Amino acid sequence: MTSLRLLDLSDNQFSGYFPSLIISNLTNIEWLVLSRNELQGKISLCVFANLSRLSELDISFNHLEVETEMMSPSCFPSFKLSTLSLGGCNVKKISPWMLHNINSELWLSGNNLTGPFNSNFQNITSKLSLLDISDNFLHGTLPEDINLNFPELRHLDLSNNSFNGNLPIFFSDQLQMLDLSNNQFHGGIPYSMTSNMSCLVYLRLSGNNLTGDLFPKNSSLPNLRWLYLNNSHLSGTFPYALSKSVELGIIDIQNNNLSGELSSYLPVLPKLKILVLSGNRFGGQIPKQICQMRDLNVLDISENDFSGDIPDCVDNVTSWLDSSYNGYIPDDSWNSIDFTTKGSRYIYNSPFLLYLTAISVSCNRLTGKIPIQMTRLKRIYSLNVSNNLLTGQIPSSLGNMAFLESLDLSHNNFFGVLPCKLVGLGFLQVFNVSFNNLSGMIPIGGQFNTFENDSYLGNPGLCGFPLQIKRNDSAKTPPIYARVEKSVSIIYFAVFICPFFIVIFLE
Repeated sequence: MTSLRLLDLSDNQFSGYFPSLIISNLTNIEWLVLSRNELQGKISLCVFANLSRLSELDISFNHLEVETEMMSPSCFPSFKLSTLSLGGCNVKKISPWMLHNINSELWLSGNNLTGPFNSNFQNITSKLSLLDISDNFLHGTLPEDINLNFPELRHLDLSNNSFNGNLPIFFSDQLQMLDLSNNQFHGGIPYSMTSNMSCLVYLRLSGNNLTGDLFPKNSSLPNLRWLYLNNSHLSGTFPYALSKSVELGIIDIQNNNLSGELSSYLPVLPKLKILVLSGNRFGGQIPKQICQMRDLNVLDISENDFSGDIPDCVDNVTSWLDSSYNGYIPDDSWNSIDFTTKGSRYIYNSPFLLYLTAISVSCNRLTGKIPIQMTRLKRIYSLNVSNNLLTGQIPSSLGNMAFLESLDLSHNNFFGVLPCKLVGLGFLQVFNVSFNNLSGMIPIGGQFNTFENDSYLGNPGLCGFPLQIKRNDSAKTPPIYARVEKSVSIIYFAVFICPFFIVIFLE
């Protein structure tokens, strides 16, 4: 097929050795994509050297070992690639020709690249708009003026390496996506990063050793949509400067040293869909600004120092309330969050992140009752209010939250009986009411037939399946059992006193 210009065989299960001879004869090919198959073998990029019209080449994530050197007299590239994708190809070296013969995108994630950044990109000025060298073994410091090497860069991903030192001060002013996560950077976030990068849409600096304020004062990132600064050592209060970033859709700043009364600093961000603040030291009451963010899908403020009541305005959030709501989170591999539900910690990324709707206020000092407005949130999949000081009876209207898969009410001061209406929660997989003051019979039927003893520990007044205590006569029982016992006793009394006629009492 010598006239073939485009060949895409990606995402299949083609196996065997790489078809070098066949590929080298596709003399008119412009776009060749063989990624995510089962091809194997050791090949050289010289296979493609004579394909003079080739513009995009993607052979990533097979079982190949790719030799990138192409500068010998017998193997000199006759093309200028727009895009080269060699992710997961056991590449050990970045060859100079890559930086001069590729004019748009270079994808090298998940390889065996080693050494300092400077030794791989020394004395070059590249036209690349995208560079992805994530998930490698690169180390050392980054040049402060990295923009001089890559003046046209729009997408830079250096995550999951071993880079250290301070964050670079100067980036391309056209940069839209920056991921430096899971390295060993230290020091503060440079002011220039948050003030001179007006095009920045995606910023991920999580998993480093950063200190100081979350954002320097007078920061301005007007186009920022996705912000990940979690798992570091940042301090100070919630940055009110984010009020200028009205396009924000995700904020994940969990596991830092942030403090202060959040209600004094949290701006109303109209497009915010995910807010994760867990593992900090925020205090005061839960801010009512949350109720004004109508598109919020996920709220995680667990492991802080919040006190007072759960706001009774939570049913203002349309995305939690309306089961027909169809909020939009872009489906891409860059967005992901860590979230604890069903008793375990999960990493949610696309496409699962699109469907997660959850509230976690666990491990605070909240008091009062569960507001009836919260039980109207029919679109919530996970609700966790554990490890607080909440009290009162468990509302039977929780049974209206039809999509609940995980409900954790443990380690509070709830009392009374378990409402039988909870049996109607047909999707409930994890249920925990341990260590409260509950009593009476455990409801029978539906998902309640699948829960084990751990769901009910620390409630000596509870009885029934699955507990060993089958019946506790001194404990109060749920209404369904109370009505049965009362009716039997009244009918028995009536027949005993009046043997000549039957008396039926209807309540």
